[in-house]
Amino acid sequence: MSPCLRFGPFDKLLVGTMKESKQGIGASELKRTVLVVEDNELNREVLCALLEDEFHIIEAENGLVGLERLEQHYKDISLILLDVYMPVCDGFEFLERKRQDARFDSLPVIITTGSGTTDDEIRCLELGANDFILKSSNRDVMKNRIRSVIRLRESAAKLNLVETDPLTGLYNREIFFYEMGRILRAEESGEYDIVCSDVENFRAMNEIYGREASDAFLRAAAEHLSALMPGLVLAGRLSDDVFAFLIKHQQGTWADRLAFGDELDGKRNYTINFGIYPHVDKSLTPSVACDRAIFALQTVQHRFSENTAWYLDDVHEKRLRRHRIEEEMQFALENTQFSVHYQPKHDIHTDGVGGAEALARWFHPELGSVSPREFISIFEHNGFITQLDFYVWEEVCREIRRCIDQGLEPVPISVNVSRIDFELPDLATRISQLVDSYGIDHSLLHIEITESVFRDCLEQIDKTLVELHDDGFIIELDDFGVGYSNFTSLFMLTLDIMKLDLGLVRYAAEVNDFQILRSAIMLADSMGLKIVAEGVETAEQAAALKVLGCDYIQGYYYSPPLCADDFEAYLKDHSR
Repeated sequence: MSPCLRFGPFDKLLVGTMKESKQGIGASELKRTVLVVEDNELNREVLCALLEDEFHIIEAENGLVGLERLEQHYKDISLILLDVYMPVCDGFEFLERKRQDARFDSLPVIITTGSGTTDDEIRCLELGANDFILKSSNRDVMKNRIRSVIRLRESAAKLNLVETDPLTGLYNREIFFYEMGRILRAEESGEYDIVCSDVENFRAMNEIYGREASDAFLRAAAEHLSALMPGLVLAGRLSDDVFAFLIKHQQGTWADRLAFGDELDGKRNYTINFGIYPHVDKSLTPSVACDRAIFALQTVQHRFSENTAWYLDDVHEKRLRRHRIEEEMQFALENTQFSVHYQPKHDIHTDGVGGAEALARWFHPELGSVSPREFISIFEHNGFITQLDFYVWEEVCREIRRCIDQGLEPVPISVNVSRIDFELPDLATRISQLVDSYGIDHSLLHIEITESVFRDCLEQIDKTLVELHDDGFIIELDDFGVGYSNFTSLFMLTLDIMKLDLGLVRYAAEVNDFQILRSAIMLADSMGLKIVAEGVETAEQAAALKVLGCDYIQGYYYSPPLCADDFEAYLKDHSR
């Protein structure tokens, strides 16, 4: 059960009441249902007669029958009137068994008895009774006290609806932060950790499987993740697919339990990432504390091999650096801090330059050279990658035009297209118009996609690729073998060239076993694709790849990435 208020029978009654109100039935006209548990037939008839004009009545002649009636009708019951001394099962036993069942525990109970002893009253209240009425009470007093208890419970149900997320039953964002702050401010409250989770590419999941299936997945995830958390104190839903858990501080490698597989849904591919902020600083606001866990979480997004990260001192430094990168990225683009370098591709068949790959570089006046591994993942997350990609594409068009104007034989240059770019409905048209504005043949600009796009909307992506291919552009698949290889998707996409990931090439060279590369090249041949091998650094690697039937080689063995001037000089020296 989640560590916060949940929808109980009364909440369901309230929802039903609200629905009926919308249909034109006033709240005052709705009859609540009361379960009367009384062994004395005359007393039971008197109570029923007293209440039947205002309430629906369910009768039970002893506690055991009352429990049976409760099992059958608990979703409809608003209140229980309970006698204390009865045969078979008395009121005390009824209360004890009722509170052991979570389905019934929230139902209010008023004790009706002729005894009136203080000991009986205390015992009943300890067992969860809400009120205590003598059978000799005035009928108006009795009815008003019944109404008051029902009203109080319904008010609590309304509060529950406000406090909890209606989909998952977890605390909503505001209440989670409020409760977390209250706990952290308490004296001697101990040490706590914050764990935040999100579902990788949840938006794509929503589009593929539909809202209803995605909601069902989130409900299951909320329950499953709550059960996984050791020392759980609070659980909340901060946004669509982001959950937060406040747990008592844990030592050791407990986070290993979070790397679960397909417990939720074996039919769908999904990844849940986790960020952990240990030893929560109690001087921070709950929102800032959760932000630290979320920042740690973001460091493992789109990674194949890990799904959990900790917010530690070095993570804090990375966060400050990331903030600066995001703060200055637009200025950097507008003030030519970004440049494009070109890494040649060696044509095995002609022993000349067969093309090049365009690579973005950022030199910051204070931070120095910022690695593409760092800034590209940040830009993909915040969406700025699209602006950078369009900048690179235009710089490449300028470079090809410049080479042509200098009388150099132009070679095709491949440009990366991010998965975020495919969200643009007119992507193919915009690329075509850009290339046309420089008077360049479309075949000179190769469109390079990574295998990570397989995790998103494949049909939409291939639709755009088909448009580009029909318009004369060459499509390259980058990083084959990096970890997202999906042969079904591979056959579904419109492709011309497959690029073997440098990690695959290096591994084959280290173990001196090129069988896996041979298999990949055979696969490409069967599909009519050309092969580019990346990351080639030695003559031995180049020779092996040539024997295996590779078409192009890219790597430091032939050339590192070059600035535009050096690239043009390279073309002059290595023209076919």
